[in-house]
Amino acid sequence: MNPGVALFANRSLAFSLYEFNLAGVSAKELAASYSLPSHWVGECIEAVRLCLKYQVKLSVRESRER
Repeated sequence: MNPGVALFANRSLAFSLYEFNLAGVSAKELAASYSLPSHWVGECIEAVRLCLKYQVKLSVRESRER
């Protein structure tokens, strides 16, 4: 597990959903388990994925510019 994801997975439902999804649990299964709308769960997972993707790119750029 990515250490950054692990830190937030314990504090945030969206990061927990993302981590479960990475482990192979579908958004539909997660939605049923948490009694949430499946489209909302899918959007949360995608939001976290995009957040992590672009955060990593920003960190790499910042370190190269120094």
